[in-house]
Amino acid sequence: MIRRLVTSREAILFALLAALFLGFAVFVDGFANVSSLLQRSRYWVATGMIAVPMTFIIATAGIDLSVGSMVALCGVVLGLLYRDAGWPIAAAVVGAVLTGLAAGAFNGGVSSYLRVPPLVVTLATMALFRGLAMGLSKARSLGGLPDGFLWLRNGNAWVLVGGDPGFYVPVSVFALAAVFAVGWVVMRRTWVGRFAECIGENPVAAAFAAINVRRLTFALYAACGLVCGIAALFHTALYYAAKADTARGMELEAIACVVVGGTRISGGSGTIAGTLLGLLIIGILRYGLEMAGVKSQHVVIVVGFLLIATAVFNEWMATRKGE
Repeated sequence: MIRRLVTSREAILFALLAALFLGFAVFVDGFANVSSLLQRSRYWVATGMIAVPMTFIIATAGIDLSVGSMVALCGVVLGLLYRDAGWPIAAAVVGAVLTGLAAGAFNGGVSSYLRVPPLVVTLATMALFRGLAMGLSKARSLGGLPDGFLWLRNGNAWVLVGGDPGFYVPVSVFALAAVFAVGWVVMRRTWVGRFAECIGENPVAAAFAAINVRRLTFALYAACGLVCGIAALFHTALYYAAKADTARGMELEAIACVVVGGTRISGGSGTIAGTLLGLLIIGILRYGLEMAGVKSQHVVIVVGFLLIATAVFNEWMATRKGE
């Protein structure tokens, strides 16, 4: 049992996260301010939410490169429905989330039932959805959202940790925790996670095992679109306005969290706990390097090297396990 704990991916990732935190806390002034770190975590929420369904998709050996464009499109729909169409904010929120669901269902339908590779489909819809967002908004910034909606960004909950004084935790972090909790239950306590891994390991064998590969794949991409619609609410509130050119590169950040967390990019395995640790590792790494004065372009290079190293490590671990 102890050997399994020491050699498990989650244990290794947790040790890496602890080492990063302690290292930055010692060598970077102000890093260990828990309140500032918690407030910074708002910027990880949208990416973290999207990383959860992305874990299932990558476990099937698929990919979704359109998630950033879907977030932008859903945000634009929210702004247009509220500002231009005069819908109540609650109805506009529902419209934005359903837009994400429809966009994800389109990806899943073309990929599953028309048998177009997901890489090709989502690469095309990445441009399509972004173009729709640009055209609908006419490249405008759609602000003026009500205070009740902006509570998604500004809302905090007072949490006591070992007594007074406690900390203010953004409400968006609780929403992120809820998405991860649901994702973990679905991955580890239902047939969905097992079947997704089977599809990624061998889709032909999965079909012979009476797994409806097309239907499950379609459902996973539709669920990814739904979560993108929810993430768009927090992302739009975070920046006080909806913009068509926002969330660029979010798809790569979400994929990085999944791969760093231990999910094989070639499919066949998935771990929601690992994805959470991957999100925290990348978030802590970015935050610490920025506080240390490292330029943003150099931070991207460090994250890129981390992604390559973990991808190679995941494949090596999988090969070793197979042997």
